[in-house]
Amino acid sequence: MTEPDKQSELQETKPSRLEEARRIIEEYAAGLREIIQKLRRKMN
Repeated sequence: MTEPDKQSELQETKPSRLEEARRIIEEYAAGLREIIQKLRRKMN
């Protein structure tokens, strides 16, 4: 395998910084939604 092939393989499998940031934000938002739902249940 040549050197450029290794680099292209790593780039394909490794998510970009933007994709990684979006994934982290989505996980955080999902956690907040869950907390809000639990609080709403307790308030009612």
